[in-house]
Amino acid sequence: MIDALISFVNENLGVLFVIAIFPGLAFILGFVIFAVWYQRKYLARLMIRMGPVHCGGRMGWLQLIADAMKLVAKELIFPRAANKTLFLFASVVLPVIPAAMIALIPFAPGLIIYDAAGVSLLVFFAISTLFPVVSVIRGWAANNKFTIIGAFRNIYLDIAGEIPVFLASIGVMIWAGTYDLNEIVLKQASMWFIVPQFLGFIVFFIGFLAMIEKVPFDIPTAETELIYGPNTEYSGAMFLNMMEADYINLLAWTLLMITLYFGGYNGPPIFADPVLNGVFWILVKLIIAITIIFTITISYARLRIDQAVKMGWNYLLPLSILNILLTLAMKFYLGGV
Repeated sequence: MIDALISFVNENLGVLFVIAIFPGLAFILGFVIFAVWYQRKYLARLMIRMGPVHCGGRMGWLQLIADAMKLVAKELIFPRAANKTLFLFASVVLPVIPAAMIALIPFAPGLIIYDAAGVSLLVFFAISTLFPVVSVIRGWAANNKFTIIGAFRNIYLDIAGEIPVFLASIGVMIWAGTYDLNEIVLKQASMWFIVPQFLGFIVFFIGFLAMIEKVPFDIPTAETELIYGPNTEYSGAMFLNMMEADYINLLAWTLLMITLYFGGYNGPPIFADPVLNGVFWILVKLIIAITIIFTITISYARLRIDQAVKMGWNYLLPLSILNILLTLAMKFYLGGV
């Protein structure tokens, strides 16, 4: 039995490394820890304060590990009138959905967890539609009026951002002539798609901020009026899972934005190995992107739900359709259609 296991590991070492280490589970969990710490320290500097300093010295690099250990050690509390099965199901499944989306992102030539045979962008979108469904389940299962209000605000906001994001991505599909994310990256070797698809990028960026509920779109979890939205009744490790899901979702959509508009893993050669070079550039772009997103979170006030929905339907949706028409016109003019 042990010999068979060792043989299996030796034969599939590369695959197991990609799934378990990078860009798989270890990388995703490492990003969550880094992103929360970086957000706390970066926003603290912008607000001229210290940020975490108690665990890990002045940089507070152990604070997130201490917070996680505290949450894991806490009691799991189920509301008396809650649907306990769905309540637990939502907390377990929610982080898995964006993690599955990340499996479709190419991090370097040949470095991808799952190659969806030419339709990876469509599969990415198909998986992403499960996230708001499970989000509603977590709010409804708690049987609390505040969690239900937060859950339905989540759906309103997601639809207002999701449809423009999907339509904006159609412009990239038309321009690249493919649904495959790896092919889209390869076709940006000479020019990033943000140049011909700038309007689509603006729609995509605003729409995906609404989908991941970052300020000014953190309406479902507005602490000042809804306690903590659909997460209100979760405690301990289940609450930790909810927080992880939000940051993994941020990672998945940010990586997709980099892949569609900023050349993915393309960049000037720094290392002789193309895999190392690709990983280096996609991580650099990721850090720059989340820095911009975190800067926005401190720069704008929260919108009302009606303002956010109006923005999605009245402005982003027409602009995304306009981007498709402009893309078709440019392709026709250039002889590509």
